[in-house]
Amino acid sequence: MFSKQPLHISWHWQLKSAPEQIWPLLTDTNRLFKDLNQPSIQQAHISQSVEPGFTQLSYNGINRYEVWEEEPYEWEYPFRFGLTRHYQSGPYKNLKIQADLYPNENGARLKIDLWAKPRLGFLSMLSTFKLKTLIKRRLKKTIRQYDELAFNEDKPYESASPKSLVRGGEKRLQQILEQLHNSEVNARILDKLVNFIQRADNLDLERIHPYELAEHWNVSREQILKVFIHASKADLLNFSWDLHCPICRSIQESVKTLNQIHEPIYCDECEQEFNVNFNKTIQLSFTPHPLIRKIDTKKFCVRGPQTKPHVVIQQYLEPGENRYLKTELSPGTYLLRTTESKGTAKVHVRKNGNETVHIELRSSGLQGEEVHISQDPNLSIQNSSSEPQLVTLEWETWNDLNLSAAEVTSSQLFRDLFGNQVLKKGEKISVDNITLMFTDLFDSTGMYNEEGDDKAVGQVINHFEILETAIARENGAIVKTIGDSVMAVFCNPDQALRAYLRAQKMLSQDKQFNNKLHLKAGIHHGSCVAVNLNNRIDYFGSTVNIASRFVDYASENEAILTQKTFNESSLNEVLGEFGNNNTVEDISTHLKGFQKESFLIKRIQVESSLLRLAI
Repeated sequence: MFSKQPLHISWHWQLKSAPEQIWPLLTDTNRLFKDLNQPSIQQAHISQSVEPGFTQLSYNGINRYEVWEEEPYEWEYPFRFGLTRHYQSGPYKNLKIQADLYPNENGARLKIDLWAKPRLGFLSMLSTFKLKTLIKRRLKKTIRQYDELAFNEDKPYESASPKSLVRGGEKRLQQILEQLHNSEVNARILDKLVNFIQRADNLDLERIHPYELAEHWNVSREQILKVFIHASKADLLNFSWDLHCPICRSIQESVKTLNQIHEPIYCDECEQEFNVNFNKTIQLSFTPHPLIRKIDTKKFCVRGPQTKPHVVIQQYLEPGENRYLKTELSPGTYLLRTTESKGTAKVHVRKNGNETVHIELRSSGLQGEEVHISQDPNLSIQNSSSEPQLVTLEWETWNDLNLSAAEVTSSQLFRDLFGNQVLKKGEKISVDNITLMFTDLFDSTGMYNEEGDDKAVGQVINHFEILETAIARENGAIVKTIGDSVMAVFCNPDQALRAYLRAQKMLSQDKQFNNKLHLKAGIHHGSCVAVNLNNRIDYFGSTVNIASRFVDYASENEAILTQKTFNESSLNEVLGEFGNNNTVEDISTHLKGFQKESFLIKRIQVESSLLRLAI
């Protein structure tokens, strides 16, 4: 009586926005399913054996009993994505959904196809009726909202109504705002942050990334980070350190303090252990303080394309299967990965790359192969192995809108306000890219002899304050003082040289020094190890040692760094900011402790006329 024939429904809408504009919203399936009023989901345990890339899920709702195994989502940025579910109960045995975006002169045409295999005729008929009426109406409304947001480059919270704060939250918020306004934070950014906290939904507030907001609000990263740090100290925000797997980049742990990090960490998705580092895999995110607004962390989808925004293509191929893919890629270098290979292949996307590219996946796996393709290639992938393969094409670089531990712990403001944020004693965390600067006073012994101990000590202490001001202005931090020397940390060499030149100028213009204090510096950029020393974050390794040797090599009003660091940074432009009266000399030398290695260095001699220039 009731048909069990396979069901196919197709819906079409014309959009104003282009595929790449609406892609971030449409493929945020966690938000999409919430906006479609679907129940939240949870992990389920249907069977002990699960194929790689598959997961078992169920609804949380007491009136929904569906339990299913979900295949990996598949997508081809920015034109197609889809999912397939195999239900253990409910009206359907299988359900497949696919969304396609076709660009045209008016924006894009969206086509959504749904295929289902009924389990029970009567229940399937009721569910089909619901799909064709209620779900279609909800979907149409949601798509129209996303299209409007994408076309106008707006965020969902900007058109939302203010949400309720916790009891007493409004009064507490006003007290915090008064405190923050007195701390000289940027009032415009603070107002925007409060509006965001009041209007954004739980999905946006679960993890707030300040640099993403900085880009949308068109404000400086430096200013927004200052606001977020002060807001955390004032209990408007909380923060946590998210520990990302270096392979799949998913968050495997989230801790409140750095001393809770203990390596190695296990990735459930990759099924292997990993070590973290300050540059990529330890990232800081924020959420409203629970005494201001409580956040519900329910999940409506855990595997859509926006859970892996760095992945532009993901496909699940059976043995012998061949796929023809459509994509549009930005220039850059991408990594090709598969679940059956520990290695990767590099894909270089260039305007003049190959138009037609065929990639064959063999049982031997990927072994560092390299291929050059165009931005919109005719791309095909074939699985010639004997096992199913989940293949991904992803950006090699990490998202620079994430706030890394290396950057946060290089901030003097963060160190001053959150001095308890240190590593566990004995824990050593790698730092891939960091700039260390050592400064020292030239001929300080002569100054002590000439000025006397009391006056000389006072001048040294005052020079520390000037250095701290100059370093903090460049978003750096003083790690420690050693006699008359300072060790400082920065994210890049530009900041370090700019801080040195600024400190030189401030010293030369301060009459208390009578132009008798002359600063020298050694700057080096590279990798090192972060540790807890005397309850502060300190750094050890060759990069530190080389910077220390450079300051010993420097003379009066000189900064020393390698030619490689100079050439790979914007230091010529930095020197130009402070005038052109300086001498840059190339030298080859040996350093104490590095006798077997010859260093090609730049000796930057700062002329006295430069120090008198106004900034």
